Amino acid sequence: MIKSEYTHEVFRKDIHCPQGLLENKNYAELENFFNVLWQSRSYKLPQLWENEWFDQPKQMFKDIFLNHGITALKHINEWHLAFPESFFPYIVRVRYWAFWAAEYRGQEWSSNVTDEMWDCAREAQKQLYASAMQAFAFSAETWTIALHLLNSAVHLDEPEWFAEWMLKRRYPSNLAHKIKPSAQAMAQKSGLNQDLKIDLPQDVPQLLQKYLNLKEEIDLPQADAAFWLKIFIEESGFGLLAVRDYCWYLLPRWGHDHQAIIDFAQSDWCQHFSEIEKSELNYIVWFDTLDTSFDKDQTLEIKKYIQKAQAILKRPLTERNRAVIYLKLAYFYYLLDENDPRILSCYQNAADYPVFDEYELDRAIYFWRHNAQDSDFLGRIALSNRKRLASAAVLYGFLCQHGWCSVEKNPLVAQSWYEQAKLLEAPKAYPEGRYCCFFRVANNFDDDHGYIFIIDLLHQGADLGFVYCCFNAGYIHSLAEHALYDVNQELYYAKKAADQGHYIAMYNMGIHYLNLSMDENQSQPKEYLKKSLGYFEQSRLGLEKSQQDHRYINSDLLNDLIDIYVTRLFNFSYYPEIAEQIIAVLKTKAHKRHIAAMCAIARLHFDLKNRPHYYDYAEAVKWCQAAYLQDPEHDLVKEVLYEIMGNTKRSIKKYNQTIANIAASDIPGRQDVLI
Repeated sequence: MIKSEYTHEVFRKDIHCPQGLLENKNYAELENFFNVLWQSRSYKLPQLWENEWFDQPKQMFKDIFLNHGITALKHINEWHLAFPESFFPYIVRVRYWAFWAAEYRGQEWSSNVTDEMWDCAREAQKQLYASAMQAFAFSAETWTIALHLLNSAVHLDEPEWFAEWMLKRRYPSNLAHKIKPSAQAMAQKSGLNQDLKIDLPQDVPQLLQKYLNLKEEIDLPQADAAFWLKIFIEESGFGLLAVRDYCWYLLPRWGHDHQAIIDFAQSDWCQHFSEIEKSELNYIVWFDTLDTSFDKDQTLEIKKYIQKAQAILKRPLTERNRAVIYLKLAYFYYLLDENDPRILSCYQNAADYPVFDEYELDRAIYFWRHNAQDSDFLGRIALSNRKRLASAAVLYGFLCQHGWCSVEKNPLVAQSWYEQAKLLEAPKAYPEGRYCCFFRVANNFDDDHGYIFIIDLLHQGADLGFVYCCFNAGYIHSLAEHALYDVNQELYYAKKAADQGHYIAMYNMGIHYLNLSMDENQSQPKEYLKKSLGYFEQSRLGLEKSQQDHRYINSDLLNDLIDIYVTRLFNFSYYPEIAEQIIAVLKTKAHKRHIAAMCAIARLHFDLKNRPHYYDYAEAVKWCQAAYLQDPEHDLVKEVLYEIMGNTKRSIKKYNQTIANIAASDIPGRQDVLI
């Protein structure tokens, strides 16, 4: 039985990563935490210490760095003032700028990184390098920050001004932040601005001076990164963590090859490592030979890779790396047969290690539901990954709620893990927020027993601000034949989804208020029409922008919005100050040869009886003729033409005379003359 535990119980036991110290200005406790962690180097295995030194603060600071960057920077500075003799605030300041340089750069291929992302990443890199030099100048014990410089040198290239300063002792003449207007909002998240000072020391720190000759002598791939690697190795006396990072940058995707890693692992730089430690480097090559994607019909290739994975499992591996290979093997079996019983063995071997990503967790849930509901591996996966993976936190809470997969049933525990998921993955507005951690769990269970199992999950996710949960909770409560049908709940969650930019929810809210405005007993239809149009326009403008940015495309919904404007222009046009927005949209569409928009405008200007304030016979004829030129056989065109032209000789003559008085170039939507 897997015990159900509240998050505070779990993190209280996890004394290695106390939460909230920087947020709450507990500077003395921060000092104590880092001092204990630093001193533990004297009695812990080097590899364990290096991992803890970087991983534990990463877990502690991720939320405040990402979501409250300016506050984090302010508190780091206060910490430094409170403990001026400590080198720990220097290290954390470097970590902060390393975090943001990487966050701005993102994990995308370089071709997918926007100009604003590049600009902000390189501005953050200026602070990273300057802060690192301040740290080195203050104390040689800050050598661990060399790892952040190693990674930055690869991802962003080393700044040209830095080599001039370090090797030629030329202080940059104009070292200031240059932030374009288009990048201001993005830069503000970290506190970057034009006036933020870049404090680069005048002299090269003593720690670096003994390595200056090495800078120009290194004959290795990724030479700038190798320079920082050498410093890390020499100062630490070990350095496997940094070596491992460096070797990842020698993979083919970075323009090198596997042989470069094999050669480096056998070089003098790595002679102090044991064979099992060197296997960590060889593992990078082994894993990369498996790190590929296939179509399911590539059966022969997949079988070859299964043999490769099975062979790798016979080599010396850490248990964690072995678990990763089992996950690869499970993926290959899945490609051949989603229900292959060998997949179960792979998951059982990998379940107890924090190595799952979102895709692997999704496949594990699928396999459990369809083939292994009597196994506890899914509960073990949720348990081992719940502190680091948002979807695993949601899954653990969900399993606690229902008592599945050998997890102790305790619905009260679930909420705390949903809140933990929010810390790991902040809610995003639509459309980015549609594939969130709650989606990745609920989507695997939403066809079981007609949504009964997932409705509480969706309610709690909605209350935490996840737009997917808001919309789907509203949808479930809208199903008239369903036991969960509830009009008030439907409206509540639909509005929450609309407020977070869900285009369909905004459309639905617009329809809701439009229907209220047309109620015969409604004494104030104008206010409802204003609300309705507000939602429609938010939806339309958001859809058009998302389509232009290639983030989200829903042509059917855009067409539905225009159809609403066409068919309900009559209702809106009683209030000109409201209708003007719709008319402007319809005219834009009409000039692009939208027949229904042309017909709606023609009818608007012809309705003397009901809408005299818009009556303009010449305009009505112009737009009617424009529609006729597009498609004279269109049923709607025929209908509007009959209304405006009539069927008497007098009305027909009037129509034709009006056309004759309109210049051909003034009739919208005319077909270009073919030459």
